[in-house]
Amino acid sequence: MPEGQTLPRKKRFRLRAFASFGLLWSFGLSALAGIALYFRPEGSLASWSGWSMLGLNKSGWEGVHTLAVVALIFFCALHVVLNWKALWGYLRRTAASFGGAKLEFAAATLLVALLAAAAIGRWEPAWALMDARAAIKKGVLAVEVFPPVADAAARSVADLCPGIPVSVEEAVARLKRAGYGIDDPSRTLEDLSAAFGATPERLYRLMAGR
Repeated sequence: MPEGQTLPRKKRFRLRAFASFGLLWSFGLSALAGIALYFRPEGSLASWSGWSMLGLNKSGWEGVHTLAVVALIFFCALHVVLNWKALWGYLRRTAASFGGAKLEFAAATLLVALLAAAAIGRWEPAWALMDARAAIKKGVLAVEVFPPVADAAARSVADLCPGIPVSVEEAVARLKRAGYGIDDPSRTLEDLSAAFGATPERLYRLMAGR
């Protein structure tokens, strides 16, 4: 090594930067998962229609949301621990100068109170968000043919035929003509859906001749 030249210092792992980036990504992921779950139909309808968003189904987004929120809580706690002195100093300075922030305090408090009152009192137009969620949950955006019974996906081809109505033989023939050949009509739509990669709703529509 030439005289006077020093070795480069080895970079240390910086916990504060780790906590900041972790907060950013976990917040973004939990927000994305929350938006996706807002648009998902009710559980059985999600399975019936084969609902998915960005390649993930209902259970996938629920898993992402749960773990993202856990990560968000962890990084929040880590951020508070690492920056406790700075945060405490900020809170003390804010408390000391609170007299000059009365307007901001009142505005923030009023806004949150109004949001809470809108949720409790079902005020419009804020409650329109919940009305829209209720409609989405009922499958208006995902389902074309609603299941004839609550657990239709778990019923066999033979069980569903009387309610269409269609004979078992004709239902099987319709499925075969569409490329879904089955030899056992006692198989459930869920089973056939997994085997053929078609949603239970599509199989039922074919059975019904729709």
